[in-house]
Amino acid sequence: MMRKVMVILVSIAVCLIGTVSALAAKYNEAPMLRVKVAAGELPPVEERLPEEPLVVEVVEEIGQYGGTLHEAYPGPRHYEELEMAAERMLRITEGGVAPNIAKDYKFSEDGKVLTLYLRKGMRWSDGAPFTADDIMFWYEDVLQNKDLTPVLPKAWCPGGKLMEMKKIDDYTVQLNFAKPYPMIIKGLAHWGGGVTSFFLPAHYLKKYHIKYNPEADEMAKKSGFEHWWQLFQQKSNLGGALGAQADPNAPTLKAFVLKEKGPNYIVAERNPYYWKVDPAGNQLPYIDRIVVSAVADRETYNAKIVAGEVDLAGMQTELRNLPLYKESAEKGNYRVLLWQRVQGVDVCYQPNQTYKKDLVLRDIFRDVRFRRALSLAIDREDINEAIYFGLAVPRQTTVIPQSEYYEEEFAKAYAQYDPEEANRLLDEMGLKWDENHEYRLRPDGKRLTIILEYCEMETPKTPTTELVKEYWKKIGIDLRVKVISGELDSVRYVGNQVQMGLWHADRCGFLFDTEPFWFVPMRHGWECTWAPLWAQWYVTRGEEGEEPPEEAKKNIERYERMQVTMDEEERIRLGKEILRSQAENLWTIGTVGLAPHPVIVRNNLRNVPEKAVLGWDYFWTLPQKPEQYFLKHPLLPSQER
Repeated sequence: MMRKVMVILVSIAVCLIGTVSALAAKYNEAPMLRVKVAAGELPPVEERLPEEPLVVEVVEEIGQYGGTLHEAYPGPRHYEELEMAAERMLRITEGGVAPNIAKDYKFSEDGKVLTLYLRKGMRWSDGAPFTADDIMFWYEDVLQNKDLTPVLPKAWCPGGKLMEMKKIDDYTVQLNFAKPYPMIIKGLAHWGGGVTSFFLPAHYLKKYHIKYNPEADEMAKKSGFEHWWQLFQQKSNLGGALGAQADPNAPTLKAFVLKEKGPNYIVAERNPYYWKVDPAGNQLPYIDRIVVSAVADRETYNAKIVAGEVDLAGMQTELRNLPLYKESAEKGNYRVLLWQRVQGVDVCYQPNQTYKKDLVLRDIFRDVRFRRALSLAIDREDINEAIYFGLAVPRQTTVIPQSEYYEEEFAKAYAQYDPEEANRLLDEMGLKWDENHEYRLRPDGKRLTIILEYCEMETPKTPTTELVKEYWKKIGIDLRVKVISGELDSVRYVGNQVQMGLWHADRCGFLFDTEPFWFVPMRHGWECTWAPLWAQWYVTRGEEGEEPPEEAKKNIERYERMQVTMDEEERIRLGKEILRSQAENLWTIGTVGLAPHPVIVRNNLRNVPEKAVLGWDYFWTLPQKPEQYFLKHPLLPSQER
């Protein structure tokens, strides 16, 4: 028999979102779709829904159809508050994992075979059937194509061997693993269970694939590309924000379909083939369309919020602006909710221990005494009061308290404010002061200067860094700050060009055991800024990068064992060993975390929970079921357009 597996992986029977086969005999649809049915432009709603649609429980009440939801985003990326309502094979809830695209799943007794059962009659947004062929197309023609996937992701290779996938019938697929792989359930609910990462619209994309179209190379050249696979990659970029979708004609399984994209806005409309309903049999979503406007900066973004020009805002709101949001709430006709962020810390600093352009600085970073000194020099209580109104928690980078891996000692490790001990450690390292006792000197006699590069978004990175710069100056560290774009920081981080980076420590809740890259160099991407060459060594199986030191390799081994063990106690023990290693070595240096986050909601936007969690671990809004948000009538004039 299977040994104990995580409760969250077997709690399907008690999840809030379930599939109910015995709904009302007649389904209901939005008036805008009813008009299209009458005109012969769409089939009846009963023919557009699968045999067993997913029934979504509502937060407050059965909603009303109609209206346009207005949002804004600072910058050109066109994120929208609902953009993270990405559809996965399985769905994250606050209680664990539940059915979603797959109506059910079943593990073999030994944990090596996973069977997924799809929804018969489910369709893409263009009306084409969604079947096992869309998953097999991804598996056979994308994942195993060397042009499209030069290096097989380790996540699909437990035990060092690519999983085998079989199509049992049109609505059943089977995954076979070389070793037990219980963690795949989390993957299918998050990073590995969506469009691009597990399935693709085969009927739409085959014409861009050289296997199915000998003219694919020529087609790519006419579109300005050199090779077929470059155009294919652009056309298949369907997994992120609607505004990032390169091809507006590509079908989706999301609640909303991209209809129009301009330089400073996007418009999305309801998916007429969306496969979810409320308990009364009303096809979701309730809202007709979303309009997202890009604004120049955060100041403009906040001005639109307080002026009452948006219906929903949360991706880029900031706790430091809470008084501003609250004082304008009545006039702006909105309410301010405080949701709980699930970051381990809001800002974590990452000295690059594989930085090759300056080996003296790299060796300083590799000395654990230096990293401990940096941490001890940070006045976290001051940060909490100055930026968070005392509502956050000073702590080290580690998992959140709700995690089964949490230990209080991990959160307290070198997190006290002790500049005297910080200076002692730096003295012990031989980092002498200059003649003015202003800055410390490196072993080569140069001033100890660190260049920090980062992208400002989501958490208060710049206000925090302004304080940290002053703290570190007191112990003789000259911190130079460069705020760069998200696109540039990804390139520079992966390219090992950054001395020190920072980000917020998400993946410290639901995703810790599958994506612990603040503590384990297991992904060669912008995430592992603290050791990109160690991560490169891992993902390329030692062919590139730099072999990590023994302790980092131990954490890699612990991580790999966590993925395949069927023993819950062993998995937790391994996870705690990784976190104990972080507490001792400070691979990343935390500040404060567990802060509430302001979410701005128009007063007539309903079914939005008053209390909720928010963060990447939960794909932002997935547990909140944004497809059941609705605009209560009477609509505002802006919502009627």
